[in-house]
Amino acid sequence: MSLKNTSDSYGLISKNLHWILAILLLLNFSLGFVMGGLERGPLRSSIFHFHKSMGILLLGLIVLRLFWRLINITPVPVAHNLIINKISKFVHYSFYFILLTVTLSGWIYSTARAGPVDFFGLFYMPAIVEKNDLIGQVAKEIHIYSVYIFISLVVLHVIASIYHHFFLKDKTLKRMWF
Repeated sequence: MSLKNTSDSYGLISKNLHWILAILLLLNFSLGFVMGGLERGPLRSSIFHFHKSMGILLLGLIVLRLFWRLINITPVPVAHNLIINKISKFVHYSFYFILLTVTLSGWIYSTARAGPVDFFGLFYMPAIVEKNDLIGQVAKEIHIYSVYIFISLVVLHVIASIYHHFFLKDKTLKRMWF
């Protein structure tokens, strides 16, 4: 298996970035939902700090994935349907946009409320805005709503993968699997 993409398939780096991001995003979104229901205290605080660190890690991985996509070829679409291919391209670009929105709004929210973000106790990511309750509240709202948009895109993505695999019986899903 090639490290780089070919015109027929995704390479090992693209596949790993895809699945690592999928797993880490699922974990971090789950933490976000769980911590929202917890009472203030040490457990909630620990989960919150881990969630923020994961968000920064995810932002770095998203930027890495975008960079890899820019310097690498994209396999030719398997579907020979112009509408399906355009929808697929739109959803993929929307993924990048909304993931950048989720992570950056989370970082803005955190820094507007509390200043620099502790990254797994290793170092601090700088505050990208001054402490400001209004900015923090707006960023929080953007963060929450963009998560719901992302979840909708994931559902669409999974349904499309199943549709390609079981109904169109093409290699779309297999190209991203190992």
